[in-house]
Amino acid sequence: MSKTVTILTGFLGAGKTTFLNQAIGERPEVRYAIVENEFGKEGIDGELIIKPDNEIFELNNGCLCCSLNDGIYDILNELSQKTEQFDELIIETTGIADPAAVAGPFFSHSEIKKDFPVKRVICLVDTELIEDQLIETDEAIKQIAFSDIILLNKTSNVNPEYLEKIEEKLLGINPFVKVFWEKEMIFPVKEIFATERDQEIEYKLKPGRRLAFNHGKIVSHTFYFDQPFNDKELQMRLFGYLVFEARGLYRIKGIVHGKNVNHKLILQSVGQSLSITGGKPWNEGEVRQSKIVFIGKDLKRDFFENMLNECLAG
Repeated sequence: MSKTVTILTGFLGAGKTTFLNQAIGERPEVRYAIVENEFGKEGIDGELIIKPDNEIFELNNGCLCCSLNDGIYDILNELSQKTEQFDELIIETTGIADPAAVAGPFFSHSEIKKDFPVKRVICLVDTELIEDQLIETDEAIKQIAFSDIILLNKTSNVNPEYLEKIEEKLLGINPFVKVFWEKEMIFPVKEIFATERDQEIEYKLKPGRRLAFNHGKIVSHTFYFDQPFNDKELQMRLFGYLVFEARGLYRIKGIVHGKNVNHKLILQSVGQSLSITGGKPWNEGEVRQSKIVFIGKDLKRDFFENMLNECLAG
């Protein structure tokens, strides 16, 4: 039986563990297996641990908890023997980690992909510090680029106008991300866990906004195409790019209009892995337009535009 996976990322001090503890409290019907990339002073409440079982600890609320020190393959192998003891898996990454490195096996290994499907990647953002973090470190941008959901945290000392400015900046980096706000230390837990990465994908950047985000050498290039794609050609060309040329690329993501395809195609990359999967049907009267974003360092817009144009259906 497969167990769904949520990956929780965010820079140091963004509030990942606070959110995690609230998620446990608000969904008591769900038994989690929780993999923490690091155990710190603000980890899962130590009083919850009632007995160790090798490297996996049982908590008194029915959850399991363990450290990623032994590597993700070892942890998943052990958890696969305990599937009757939990309902969902949550992986909390270290604050300075590129979540793509942790997520890689879930997208590149067929058995893991089948047994542990990733439903969402959540990035906690400290709204008081995020602008400085975007300037000082590439990791913060990688976390935003890789996520499906951004949760703006620590909003009490920030005015609503500034929050909207932050949201627009983050959408400039990753225009497919879904943004939630924390309010008075309450997280919209149920709404977040009702959001699934392959089903709810939408292009969120408002019409008329710039098509490229620039932050030093970090750029986000967005492309629109009304003409349909040859999706097989697109997949082949992008796969070749990822394997042989993708220096500095953090993420490819998009909604693709394929020729003679009556549903949206969801395009996503994780490291050198690429997937084009079926999404929701196009609504009646909806404009069938492809929207594709490339996020990374020193990415040349003309190169991607030419490559994509060559994959359009004749």
